[in-house]
Amino acid sequence: MKPKSLLTISALLLGLNTGFAQFIVKSTFMETTGVSNQGLVAGYYAQGGVYSLWNPDSATTRDIDGLAPGFGVGGQARFSDDGTFLCGTSRAAAGAEMSRFDYSTGLWTTLGSLGFPVDSTFSGGYGISGDGNTVVGNSWADTTGGHAYTHAVAWNPIEGVMDLGSLFSANWTSARANAVSGDGNIVVGWQDFNGPWKSAVWRKDPAGGYFANEYLLIDTNGSATDEFNQLGECSAVSSDGNWIGGYGDYANNGEPWIWSQSTGVINLGLLPGALSGNVAGISSDGSVVVGWQDGFFGDPQQPFIWTPTGGMKNLNDYINYDLGYSTGTNQIYTANCMSSNGEYVAGFGVDTSNFSYFAYRAHLVPSTGVDELHSASISVYPNPAANSIRIINTDKSTLTIVSLEGKIVYKTEVIGNATIDVSKFAKGIYQINLESGASIRRGRFVKE
Repeated sequence: MKPKSLLTISALLLGLNTGFAQFIVKSTFMETTGVSNQGLVAGYYAQGGVYSLWNPDSATTRDIDGLAPGFGVGGQARFSDDGTFLCGTSRAAAGAEMSRFDYSTGLWTTLGSLGFPVDSTFSGGYGISGDGNTVVGNSWADTTGGHAYTHAVAWNPIEGVMDLGSLFSANWTSARANAVSGDGNIVVGWQDFNGPWKSAVWRKDPAGGYFANEYLLIDTNGSATDEFNQLGECSAVSSDGNWIGGYGDYANNGEPWIWSQSTGVINLGLLPGALSGNVAGISSDGSVVVGWQDGFFGDPQQPFIWTPTGGMKNLNDYINYDLGYSTGTNQIYTANCMSSNGEYVAGFGVDTSNFSYFAYRAHLVPSTGVDELHSASISVYPNPAANSIRIINTDKSTLTIVSLEGKIVYKTEVIGNATIDVSKFAKGIYQINLESGASIRRGRFVKE
């Protein structure tokens, strides 16, 4: 979500990137929309232009055609887990359609629509499953009586385009799918009713298609029709489908949030000066979350990274102080996207020395959180676990188990290996700390 001044950026010449260890800057601005598990960044230079792929490691950029957002066209270029496919929007014979790009052939394939064009646009692709077999987005659903509205749609090679519908189609209200789980079974996005975009979740029907969308509720015992009990727009889902994240709004004081069936909503908090925030990416197991937060009018956006143990941090501080990489005069404004393995994050910012915009890619240590990055790991098995876990340890140590919310649920002194009964733990992700003198090791396990 860039400032309005960026919305009219015209085509720009490609610039060289400069690197600060694992923080790499592209000095010519590029709106980043996706980053692969291999570190390749997708985005665009101009509204309504073509999509481009940026390789920060080789300082090269490749245009891949397609239709970037702008001038009536919607969509986001995002990667499947292995980087083989991207979703987005491209040109069909009659107009723009939701599409899938094959990296090996360099070709876009249009995937169809519900058949109603508006300004030569039929549909747009916003998310792709980790296996590359499901693309989701929205399509114009009707234009009768001077009313135009969209429905969320999903596509796969077997069922083709599926209309996911809208809860209030008779009132010309719209819905859109923003993201999809790794296997295509969980689709998330937004549902419109009387103005604010609220959460929407579609679940795969084994008989074909998807069940009708449902709101995510702050209080599961409260009213499903109360806007103050409905979470805001869903913007991300973890590969395993267990974790969903989205926009904060008036229902939860603007805080970005994540949600799972076992925990309910977890508000992630706001950085100093922020009024509201959005989750842009969730790692495959839900242990790392990134996004951005908005402040008062005229104030720059703030990027954030959140983990169960590290909590909410400004991404600028995290890169400089936790990772130890210097960003120099570059100030990051957003974390637009994160690879599903939690290893790479990309966005944009401003060089405070000359006030020029830049794109960046930051490399995070794989599958770790803010406070875990420079610590040795713990061997834990089985993982996931239902009844007990075995922890490999050689020293006299203090063992602490911390819940996703940061609550210490177990603490003891151990000498050597330890077997812990977790049968009464609630389902979810837990952090394990083994502290011995000045040394600390960290690990995680999932309670089934």
